[in-house]
Amino acid sequence: MLCQICQKNKASVRMKQVVNGKKSEFFLCQACAQHKGMPDPLADLPEVFGKIVANILGEELAKIGGGKKKSKRTQQKRCERCGISLADFERKGLLGCADCYRAFENEIKLLLRRIHGSNHHTGRRPLAHRRKPAKNVVSLRKELERAIGQQQFERAAELRDLIRAAEQTAGSSGKRKS
Repeated sequence: MLCQICQKNKASVRMKQVVNGKKSEFFLCQACAQHKGMPDPLADLPEVFGKIVANILGEELAKIGGGKKKSKRTQQKRCERCGISLADFERKGLLGCADCYRAFENEIKLLLRRIHGSNHHTGRRPLAHRRKPAKNVVSLRKELERAIGQQQFERAAELRDLIRAAEQTAGSSGKRKS
């Protein structure tokens, strides 16, 4: 849908107006909406988000430091690529570039361990990957039947254990904790 004012740009803002009890609705592009005096609701979002993260990180980094005075080397530690300092990261809660992760690796690991209890992600697997063990179980069962038919009982016992492990993994990865 095109902007109802300029008829050029794609409408991305819906403006409702009530004048003398009469409601009217307009679909405007971002530029026309700003000309009409509508503020961009997402304009301040990065700043607000940065402040929230900075507050959380600042508190957590202070806990990690234990209130001890930091050495000048730690205070002056900087990313070689973008130049952001560790103090800037602690204050803003935002890294400057991808290389910052390497530059402040130890501090970030401590922070993640402190906030999340671990610095290793152990979340749920995507749905597509959860279905793969079920297909694997079918092939393992066929192989189990062949092993029993050929009286390879040690191999059959190994396959049985593999099937149980695969079924247990498939059953636990799809469940949500409530």
